[in-house]
Amino acid sequence: MTTMIERPPGGPDAGPPSGRGRGVALPTGLPSGLPDDVDGVVAALERWQEVLERDHGVRDGLACFNRLYLRVTRDIRALLDDEEVCGKDFLARLDVEFARRYLRATGGGAAVPRAWAVLLDRRAEPGIDPVRFAVVGITAHVNLDLAPAVVRTCTVLGRSAPGPAERADYRAVNDTFARHLDTLLGQSGPRCDAVTDVPVVLAREVTWRQVLQLWEQRSRPTEYEREIDALDRRTALIGRGLLTLGALT
Repeated sequence: MTTMIERPPGGPDAGPPSGRGRGVALPTGLPSGLPDDVDGVVAALERWQEVLERDHGVRDGLACFNRLYLRVTRDIRALLDDEEVCGKDFLARLDVEFARRYLRATGGGAAVPRAWAVLLDRRAEPGIDPVRFAVVGITAHVNLDLAPAVVRTCTVLGRSAPGPAERADYRAVNDTFARHLDTLLGQSGPRCDAVTDVPVVLAREVTWRQVLQLWEQRSRPTEYEREIDALDRRTALIGRGLLTLGALT
């Protein structure tokens, strides 16, 4: 059986490779420690929202994303209470691993990935609509963090490989983000129409292929880290484009 070598960014508590996002001003006040279950994720996001709004205001770029992410996570918790949902152990662990990557990236405990640095660098700009900040956060989290979170979850639970059951849970997370994004854009009106013209978020098939590629590379840390780094660069480019459009509209 192949064993995943735990090195950044694949390790359970590791951040991204060094050199990313240096000099980014991170918010402070996130409780120490990372959540171990979905209730813990909800609690951490609730606390983070309080801190962000208290220290930076409700229009803060990261607060705009965190607010939406909290709604998504509450929906995932509701799914876990649904008796018709199968594979709850995987979905619950995926929710935790997914959130841990976000909390490490934005909570000041590790180097900041480029994709998140894009949002953190411009989070206070008044000319950018809050909806666009939320979309950039979704782009960073789903495009950069979801695939390695699936790989990590398979590793933690001892799965032989990501298969149909794992893909169904991955889609549940993806679809929940998509539903909330559609609602958000519907409420925003024409001011954020340009968001829908950019092929950014929730590219389901592309991201699943990324899962399978990372799974094959999981025991080869150099290749794994190189692939994550390339993914980070691509996602950051998309985020910068979205925020540039936001500043112009």
